[in-house]
Amino acid sequence: MPQPSPHSRSAHDMGASSNGAAPHGLGAAATNGNGHGRPHTNGGPVADGAASTALHHVEDEVVELADLQPVMARRTLGLVTERLFDVVDVTDACAALVADSGIREGTLTVFSRHTTCAVRINEKETCFLEDLRLFMKSLVPEGAYYRHDDFEIRDPETLAGPAEDEPINGHSHIKHMLMGAASESVPVSGGAMELGQWQRIMFIELDQSRPRKVCVQVQGWR
Repeated sequence: MPQPSPHSRSAHDMGASSNGAAPHGLGAAATNGNGHGRPHTNGGPVADGAASTALHHVEDEVVELADLQPVMARRTLGLVTERLFDVVDVTDACAALVADSGIREGTLTVFSRHTTCAVRINEKETCFLEDLRLFMKSLVPEGAYYRHDDFEIRDPETLAGPAEDEPINGHSHIKHMLMGAASESVPVSGGAMELGQWQRIMFIELDQSRPRKVCVQVQGWR
């Protein structure tokens, strides 16, 4: 009988019990003697009539990797943004790297090397992006006072060069932190990124027009 690959996992390994019961924490129900159950939380059974959100469907997938070769590929995308809140769709460039690498199963990471830009996955829809731009502008206005831009109190060692060459972009750094957006990761399966129907990978400029670099790396098996 062939032995299972060390890279594969059985249903039992992934938490299912030997009698076919759902693994604990995956929406299992507290059962009574006749096998019927009531939804429960970590704290105990849900009271009658209480609202409850149950995990009603789980799809497990076991991928055989024993005959596949581990691979890593990296590509740097150079671009020049046009303005504050310029949105550059890099999805197709990421898909091209996955295709060129030949990786069938793995993970793609998109990383910004800048502190005033964002990498985000969402719908690239004009009205939504304008709503986001206006919301961030109202939340962090460009014309407000930021200590980052006050060179009389700022540590000179943090400046990239002479003060006159330093961008006035305190708002951009704060927007970057609020968006939590240095990188995004996407699963790769069957040689393609597992993006949803409307999801796109977007590089968002939060400062001003300038040259930028986006690092794209995919690693996995082919």
